[in-house]
Amino acid sequence: MDMLGAAGGRPCMSLTWMHMRSTWWLLASLAVLPLLACDSSDAVGDSCGEGTCTDNLECRQEFPGGFCAQACEQEGVRGGCPEDTVCATQLGTLLCSPVCDSQDDCRDGYACNGVSGTDIKACRIKI
Repeated sequence: MDMLGAAGGRPCMSLTWMHMRSTWWLLASLAVLPLLACDSSDAVGDSCGEGTCTDNLECRQEFPGGFCAQACEQEGVRGGCPEDTVCATQLGTLLCSPVCDSQDDCRDGYACNGVSGTDIKACRIKI
């Protein structure tokens, strides 16, 4: 009996099964990796460090915990800002900011406050 199947092919089948099993695990692992990468900070208002924001956002590190920022042009307007954000003043600059209903919707260092001229509230830096 040799390792290549002289005894009825069983050892070859075992090697093939092991190869298929290894291939399956490799493919499953590769399929999961992109999902794990999606957990990075990349939404407007998320905390960030230098170079961690995506989708053409800028990490404003002078904000508490960092702030993935997107500029906007008119306070209180949602147009031009991503979904669930509104244009609001943050440290004297108009930025798309996460919409909130209560303080629980905002992260530490931010308060759920009204946006001028609207009935919308946004997470804004606590001053």
